[in-house]
Amino acid sequence: MRTTMALAVLALSLPALPAGAAQREALATVAAHSGYTYRWAPQNSAVVLSRPGIVVVLRPGAQMYEVNDHDEVADAAPSYSRGDLYVTPSLAAHLQALARRFSPAAARGAETLASGDANVRGSITMEARQLQGSEAITVQGSAPASAPVTITLLAVMSSDIPTIVVSRNDVVTDANGRFEAIIPIASAYERGTLLRVVATSSPGVASAQTQLVMEAPNNGVTVPLEQLPH
Repeated sequence: MRTTMALAVLALSLPALPAGAAQREALATVAAHSGYTYRWAPQNSAVVLSRPGIVVVLRPGAQMYEVNDHDEVADAAPSYSRGDLYVTPSLAAHLQALARRFSPAAARGAETLASGDANVRGSITMEARQLQGSEAITVQGSAPASAPVTITLLAVMSSDIPTIVVSRNDVVTDANGRFEAIIPIASAYERGTLLRVVATSSPGVASAQTQLVMEAPNNGVTVPLEQLPH
């Protein structure tokens, strides 16, 4: 009862469930099917899913969520309706996959690899800019040496359109901890689109994000052909 009342109070400041929400799944149902304990954390305005080896923290209206001690990005933010959070089928499937990955049997099988990731500590620094003459951006940054980095592009095209996940791109830092990637922005071609760039890595590595406004590929360049009278 307290969980439902707390979520209901929080929902007063959130938008209604968006169009297409009939295809979403109730988080409590996803949790029950995957063996998570479902708990509302009022001090953080979040729902906490937990089971041996994993804790997932999701917040209404937030695309970024926590898995143990690192951040991940959902394809769309959870929405509140009818006393629960509702998530996309993609996020529901990912939560179920996480439950399987962190099951006791899987944990024993991956113990060696997990211990290696757990020893990696540090943070990501990153900068992104539009690539001149191309519908792409270039992303450069640093993280712990030989660490995997996932670069997620999120497009904000309108206050009336939900944030779009443009792409996810995996890179690995070099021996000096540097990484660089050229990433196409399809399908965020609309001029003036706000593009958010989020970089995440393994547990123990703090994520980073930045954003830029997409302009014409050759913005600021004077082209004689365009100056001719028509």
